[in-house]
Amino acid sequence: MRLLKQFVAVAAVALIGSMGVGAVQGNPLLTLILGVATAALAVFVYARVVRWSQRREPVEVAAKGATAVGRGVLIGVGMFATVIVNIAFLGGYRIDGFGSATGPALLTGGGFGPEASPYAVVFGALLILVFMWLARRRGNLVPRRRDALAGMTATLSQ
Repeated sequence: MRLLKQFVAVAAVALIGSMGVGAVQGNPLLTLILGVATAALAVFVYARVVRWSQRREPVEVAAKGATAVGRGVLIGVGMFATVIVNIAFLGGYRIDGFGSATGPALLTGGGFGPEASPYAVVFGALLILVFMWLARRRGNLVPRRRDALAGMTATLSQ
C-alpha cells in the first residue's frame, strides 16, 4: 500500500508536469524551466510521501549525496565534450557557427520532468527493498514496537 501511495503522488506530479511541458512546447526556455521544476518537485513529493507513509527519513534522495551526483554529471559532460572535440579534430565535424541553443534546451528540458518522476518512484522503491532484504539477511532488522504487526513497522538496529 505504501508503494501505491508513493506512486500515485509522484505520478500526479509527472502528469501535471508533462501537461505543463506540453502546453509550452513551442517555447524552449519555458520547456526547460518547467521540465527541471517538474523533476525537482517529483523528488520533493516523493520525499514527503516517504516521510508520511513510512515514517522515516528518505535517505535515497537526501541532499548529502547531491555533490556526488553533480560530480558525476560534470564528469559525463566532460567525457561527452572530449568525444565531440576528438571527432571534430579528426575531421568528422565542421563548425560553421554557434547556432542556436533552442535545440539542446528542448531536448534536455522536455525530458527532465517525464524521466525523473518514474525514476524517483522505481529507484526509491527498489533501493528500499534491497536495503530491507540486506538488513533482514544480516539480522539487523528489528521490530519498532512489540505490539506492531509483524513486518508492518521495522527499523534498522544501530
